[in-house]
Amino acid sequence: MQNEKYKLRKARSLKMLNSGVEPVKNGFNEYYIPSQNNPKIKYKVTIKGGWYSCECPDNQKGNLCKHILLLKTFLAIKLQTKEIKQNISITRPCPHCESKNIVKDGTRKTTLGKKQRWLCQDCKKRFVLEPIKNIKGNADSVALVMDLYFKGCSLRNIQDTLQQFYGLKIHHETVRRWINKYMRKINKYVEQQQPQTSREWQVDEQMINIKGNHKWVWNCLDVKTRFLLANNLTDGRTLEETKQIFNKAKDVTGADKNLKITTDGMKSYPHAIGNVFHKMNDWKHNFTIEHKYNAGIKKKENNNNTVERFHGTFRNRDKVMRAFKKDDKTANYLDNFRTYYNFMRKHTSLEGLTPAQASGISETRKVKELLVKSLEVKA
Repeated sequence: MQNEKYKLRKARSLKMLNSGVEPVKNGFNEYYIPSQNNPKIKYKVTIKGGWYSCECPDNQKGNLCKHILLLKTFLAIKLQTKEIKQNISITRPCPHCESKNIVKDGTRKTTLGKKQRWLCQDCKKRFVLEPIKNIKGNADSVALVMDLYFKGCSLRNIQDTLQQFYGLKIHHETVRRWINKYMRKINKYVEQQQPQTSREWQVDEQMINIKGNHKWVWNCLDVKTRFLLANNLTDGRTLEETKQIFNKAKDVTGADKNLKITTDGMKSYPHAIGNVFHKMNDWKHNFTIEHKYNAGIKKKENNNNTVERFHGTFRNRDKVMRAFKKDDKTANYLDNFRTYYNFMRKHTSLEGLTPAQASGISETRKVKELLVKSLEVKA
């Protein structure tokens, strides 16, 4: 009989714990636990000399108290979790000898707070398991810098944010160097991923300002997954320059037939498509390349609204920069932005997925995780 009562009370305590009820510590050995029937009522459980006492009516009558059972279970789980954390296996080995026989060895005080320090039991070296070294910040600050930059913040605004909220004082040019250096590594990492895109593309060009000179940025977007297949910078819009964007998209996808390509009415598009895909002679008859020519935003059936919408996203950054400075820096930015757009920026039209995830690439969209993964790849 007593055993059945214990099981019943234990089950009730576990139900409370699983529903999110947690004891609130008050003082050294006192805890408050909400009533199961009325959460506004809280009972005090006291631990003294190894004995538990509760102020609830059940315990006052001498009955087995579910609040005491809940507290005992809660403390046991907490102790077990602490032991697991202490004995957790380290996936990242010692950077000096590659040994995994490492233990915690105090902390190191830095501008951004305390960092866990480790001791290798084999080579006796002490170190901090930080993926980015020899900079004033850390992986978190670098990831934050890149995220703010591509969301439209200026270099000086990012500099100010780091100083105000994290006490990290760096020059705005340091922000630029971090972005360029670590985005190159992420770009190299994600280039190894092969997207599974549809056969429907939209291609368009947009004018940008590079130190007072008008240049052209070409974009090729997959309609279904919103994956930016290719972008390119050119001085003009000649046939040879038009062909470059299709060659890049072809290299990424490997597609050379059964394509539906939508463009505006620029005359070089049909000739460029015919030259790149080698279908100029039989293209109009066999329809291996279906080209929707002279598309427009306002047209219901034949429009290029998807790529035009992408241009708006690109302009958000362009407006903040107030024109680009050099051709090589602009080309570098295009590579960085393509990675951000495909792998980091979630899309409402894709139900919160990134274009990479929508195209079958099971890759995280978190900037820090991408950064750490890219740093772990050996050159």
